[in-house]
Amino acid sequence: MDAALDAFIRDQSLQKWHEVDGLRTGAEIDASQAVKSSSEFMVKGPYREIWRRWWQQEVIDKEQGTKETLFAQIEKSVTGAVLEEREVRKQQPNELLEDSFEYKELIARQMEHLLFEAGGEIEEDI
Repeated sequence: MDAALDAFIRDQSLQKWHEVDGLRTGAEIDASQAVKSSSEFMVKGPYREIWRRWWQQEVIDKEQGTKETLFAQIEKSVTGAVLEEREVRKQQPNELLEDSFEYKELIARQMEHLLFEAGGEIEEDI
Protein backbone atom coordinates (compact mmCIF):
# COMPACT_ATOMS: atom_id res chain seq x y z
CA MET A 1 0.00 0.00 0.00
CA ASP A 2 1.29 3.46 -0.73
CA ALA A 3 1.86 6.17 1.86
CA ALA A 4 -1.03 8.34 0.65
CA LEU A 5 -3.49 5.47 0.95
CA ASP A 6 -2.16 4.59 4.41
CA ALA A 7 -2.54 8.24 5.44
CA PHE A 8 -6.08 8.33 4.06
CA ILE A 9 -7.02 5.22 6.05
CA ARG A 10 -5.51 6.68 9.22
CA ASP A 11 -7.27 10.01 8.66
CA GLN A 12 -10.65 8.36 8.11
CA SER A 13 -10.09 6.17 11.20
CA LEU A 14 -9.26 9.18 13.35
CA GLN A 15 -12.33 11.04 12.12
CA LYS A 16 -14.53 8.09 13.05
CA TRP A 17 -12.78 7.73 16.43
CA HIS A 18 -13.44 11.42 17.15
CA GLU A 19 -17.08 10.96 16.17
CA VAL A 20 -17.51 8.04 18.60
CA ASP A 21 -15.57 9.82 21.34
CA GLY A 22 -17.60 12.99 20.82
CA LEU A 23 -20.83 11.06 21.22
CA ARG A 24 -19.55 9.40 24.39
CA THR A 25 -18.51 12.64 26.04
CA GLY A 26 -20.89 15.15 24.46
CA ALA A 27 -24.06 13.10 24.52
CA GLU A 28 -22.93 11.29 27.66
CA ILE A 29 -23.73 7.82 26.34
CA ASP A 30 -21.75 4.63 26.84
CA ALA A 31 -19.24 3.34 24.29
CA SER A 32 -21.58 0.66 22.97
CA GLN A 33 -24.33 3.17 22.22
CA ALA A 34 -21.84 5.62 20.70
CA VAL A 35 -20.50 2.91 18.38
CA LYS A 36 -24.00 1.98 17.25
CA SER A 37 -24.93 5.63 16.76
CA SER A 38 -21.88 6.08 14.54
CA SER A 39 -22.90 3.34 12.12
CA GLU A 40 -24.40 5.69 9.54
CA PHE A 41 -22.13 6.70 6.71
CA MET A 42 -24.29 9.12 4.76
CA VAL A 43 -21.27 11.03 3.41
CA LYS A 44 -20.09 7.87 1.64
CA GLY A 45 -22.98 8.09 -0.82
CA PRO A 46 -23.31 4.99 -2.99
CA TYR A 47 -20.56 3.26 -0.97
CA ARG A 48 -22.45 3.67 2.31
CA GLU A 49 -23.45 0.02 2.55
CA ILE A 50 -19.84 -1.13 2.22
CA TRP A 51 -18.87 1.09 5.15
CA ARG A 52 -21.87 0.04 7.23
CA ARG A 53 -21.12 -3.66 6.68
CA TRP A 54 -17.47 -3.29 7.70
CA TRP A 55 -18.47 -1.20 10.73
CA GLN A 56 -20.96 -3.86 11.82
CA GLN A 57 -18.46 -6.69 11.31
CA GLU A 58 -15.34 -5.12 12.83
CA VAL A 59 -16.70 -2.73 15.48
CA ILE A 60 -20.26 -3.48 16.57
CA ASP A 61 -20.13 -7.29 16.44
CA LYS A 62 -16.65 -7.48 17.99
CA GLU A 63 -17.37 -4.97 20.73
CA GLN A 64 -18.24 -7.50 23.40
CA GLY A 65 -15.31 -9.31 25.01
CA THR A 66 -12.62 -8.34 22.55
CA LYS A 67 -9.08 -7.61 23.58
CA GLU A 68 -8.56 -5.12 20.75
CA THR A 69 -8.82 -1.44 21.50
CA LEU A 70 -11.74 0.43 20.04
CA PHE A 71 -9.41 2.41 17.79
CA ALA A 72 -7.87 -0.82 16.42
CA GLN A 73 -11.36 -2.07 15.61
CA ILE A 74 -12.24 1.22 13.93
CA GLU A 75 -9.03 1.12 11.90
CA LYS A 76 -9.73 -2.45 10.75
CA SER A 77 -13.23 -1.43 9.73
CA VAL A 78 -12.02 1.62 7.84
CA THR A 79 -9.20 -0.31 6.15
CA GLY A 80 -11.60 -2.97 4.91
CA ALA A 81 -14.14 -0.39 3.73
CA VAL A 82 -11.57 1.79 1.96
CA LEU A 83 -9.97 -1.14 0.14
CA GLU A 84 -13.33 -2.57 -0.91
CA GLU A 85 -14.63 0.83 -2.02
CA ARG A 86 -11.43 1.35 -3.99
CA GLU A 87 -11.91 -1.95 -5.84
CA VAL A 88 -15.56 -1.18 -6.62
CA ARG A 89 -14.62 2.28 -7.87
CA LYS A 90 -11.97 0.82 -10.22
CA GLN A 91 -14.74 -0.95 -12.12
CA GLN A 92 -16.54 2.32 -12.83
CA PRO A 93 -15.22 4.96 -15.22
CA ASN A 94 -14.08 8.20 -13.57
CA GLU A 95 -14.75 6.93 -10.04
CA LEU A 96 -11.31 6.30 -8.55
CA LEU A 97 -10.98 6.69 -4.79
CA GLU A 98 -7.97 8.91 -5.41
CA ASP A 99 -10.27 11.34 -7.27
CA SER A 100 -12.77 11.62 -4.41
CA PHE A 101 -13.16 14.89 -2.53
CA GLU A 102 -12.16 13.31 0.80
CA TYR A 103 -8.96 11.85 -0.62
CA LYS A 104 -7.96 15.05 -2.41
CA GLU A 105 -8.76 17.09 0.69
CA LEU A 106 -6.42 14.94 2.81
CA ILE A 107 -3.60 15.26 0.28
CA ALA A 108 -4.06 19.05 0.10
CA ARG A 109 -4.08 19.34 3.92
CA GLN A 110 -0.93 17.27 4.21
CA MET A 111 0.87 19.22 1.49
CA GLU A 112 -0.06 22.49 3.19
CA HIS A 113 1.23 21.12 6.49
CA LEU A 114 4.46 19.95 4.86
CA LEU A 115 5.06 23.33 3.26
CA PHE A 116 4.30 25.11 6.53
CA GLU A 117 6.75 22.92 8.45
CA ALA A 118 9.41 23.40 5.78
CA GLY A 119 9.03 27.16 6.28
CA GLY A 120 9.49 27.85 2.61
CA GLU A 121 12.72 25.83 2.35
CA ILE A 122 11.21 23.59 -0.31
CA GLU A 123 10.25 26.56 -2.48
CA GLU A 124 13.69 28.14 -2.09
CA ASP A 125 15.39 24.95 -3.34
CA ILE A 126 13.43 24.94 -6.59
